[in-house]
Amino acid sequence: MFKDFFNGLLGGRAKGFSANCYGECENMSSPLTVKRNDYHARPKRSDVYTPVGVASFLFDTLRFAERCALARPAQFLTVLDPAIGSGRLTNPWYQAGRTIIGCDVADVNPACHRLIRGRFEDQERIVPRPDIAICNPPFNGADGKQLYPEVFLRHAFKLFGDTIPIVLFVPMGFRLNQRRKSTRWRWLRESRAKIASIVSLPLDIFPDVEFHAEILIFNVAGLEPHYFLPEEALA
Repeated sequence: MFKDFFNGLLGGRAKGFSANCYGECENMSSPLTVKRNDYHARPKRSDVYTPVGVASFLFDTLRFAERCALARPAQFLTVLDPAIGSGRLTNPWYQAGRTIIGCDVADVNPACHRLIRGRFEDQERIVPRPDIAICNPPFNGADGKQLYPEVFLRHAFKLFGDTIPIVLFVPMGFRLNQRRKSTRWRWLRESRAKIASIVSLPLDIFPDVEFHAEILIFNVAGLEPHYFLPEEALA
């Protein structure tokens, strides 16, 4: 029943994602592999966006961390979204008076102070330097076997260092379901970046899509190690 939803998941911009979820949904023990589910050969709809309630929850949670961790009133003054799309994920920050930098390949017009047209991973320099990156990227479609969240995370670390605060939507297979020789697993293990918190997302949090996903928050002090979305974020 989930075949029709494979590539519609996630993000501020139009997103495609893998048929990988079919094996997982029908059999949780099945490896999430492109070999079994060729999303390049079977592209699907890609118009599902970040729910407003989730964006608001992240804003409130990170604002609480700001107040707990620092004496000054605001830490995250400049916010980068490498896949900004409609701007849902950064709208709460924009409304709060923060400087928003967005990047996207699509023809979008979000509320932001600077919009970079093109692929985030092709950018050699972004100014001003962001205080935090918040991203709900496409999951698949990157070059090679990499997931797009990994591509974005690697490039963010390359541009800004691996201690920059980052909020990243990822499929469950990004962090879990790894083999001992996995380059992503070893890279994350050996990086200075620390997963400060994990937000578990319900299977059906995204409209018309059912997929196992979570939010990883890197390098942000003052958070609980794990969150479930409160009821108001599900509306």
